Amino acid sequence: MRTTAIIATVGRAVLAEQLAALAEQVTGPDQIVVVHNGVPGAVDAVIDRWRDALPVLELIEVPSDRTVAAARNAGAQQARFDGLLFLDDDDVVAPGYTAAVAAALDGADIVAAHIDLDALNRPRLRAGWGDMQSHGPMTHHDFLPWSSGCALSVRRAAFDQVGGFDESLTVTEDTDLCWRMQLAGARPVVFAADAVVHYRLRDRPVPAFRQARQWAMGEAELTARFENFGLRPRSIRDALRWKEIRRWARPVSTVVTARHRDDLVVASRSLGGCVGRLQGARRGNQLVRRVEVRSGSGR
Repeated sequence: MRTTAIIATVGRAVLAEQLAALAEQVTGPDQIVVVHNGVPGAVDAVIDRWRDALPVLELIEVPSDRTVAAARNAGAQQARFDGLLFLDDDDVVAPGYTAAVAAALDGADIVAAHIDLDALNRPRLRAGWGDMQSHGPMTHHDFLPWSSGCALSVRRAAFDQVGGFDESLTVTEDTDLCWRMQLAGARPVVFAADAVVHYRLRDRPVPAFRQARQWAMGEAELTARFENFGLRPRSIRDALRWKEIRRWARPVSTVVTARHRDDLVVASRSLGGCVGRLQGARRGNQLVRRVEVRSGSGR
C-alpha cells in the first residue's frame, strides 16, 4: 500500500532526527507531510535542509492554538495516499518501519507499531514504564485495543468514515479514534512487531508530571464517551483504594531515595499519574452527572 507519513510538530529541534530516520528508509513513504502548529516559520530551516534528501517532503502550517488532533487531521486532508502513518516529531522510526507498516495495512484498518523505550532514553528514566506497546497494541483500559498516536497507522477509508481525530480532545485522541473506528466496523487493531519506533520520554520533572497528569485525566473523558459501549467507569472510590494509595507512596519513596536527577523525573511522572487519576475520577463523576441532567435522568 502506498503511504503518507504525517508528523505533527510544534517546532522542536528533534524533528530533524525523525526526518533523518525517514530519509534512511529503504522503502520510504510516498509522501511526508509535516504539520506545524507552533510559531510560524520555526521549522522552515529544518524542512529546507531535508528537501533534497526527502523530495516527497511537504510542510503545512496550522494555527498554534489548534490541538495535535487538528494538526493530524490537517495532514490527513493533505495526504494523497491510502495508508496514513501518524508519527511524532520527537521520536525516531527504525529502519524498515515504513515497509513493515505498509505491508500490515494491506490486511488491516488500524496498525499499532512496536514502541521501543531503550534507544533514546537513559535506563533510570525507563523505570516503572513496563510494557508500552512492545508486544501488542495497548489494552490497559480493559476495553478495545488501541495504539499510541506516535505509532499509529490507518487506512484512509476507515479513518474518514468516523471523521478522523476528534479535534476537541487535547489528550487520548488516539485512543478515542481507535475505539470509534472499531465500533464503526473497522477490523481489530493489528500489531506490526517489525515496525519499530523509538519513543522519547520526558526527561525533566515538570514536563513529565504534566504529561502523566494529562493522560490520567483524559481517561475521564473516555469513560464519559464509551461507558455505554462497555468501558468500566472509574470512581473516586477506585482512586482511593489501597492499591492506588500505594501508588502515591511510590513517588515519595523515590524522592527520599533519589540518587540521580532522573529519579526525580520518574517520581514526578508517577505523582502526575496519581493526581490525574484522582482529578479524572472527580471529573468523570461530573461528566456523568452532566449527561444525566441533559437527558433528564438527573432531575
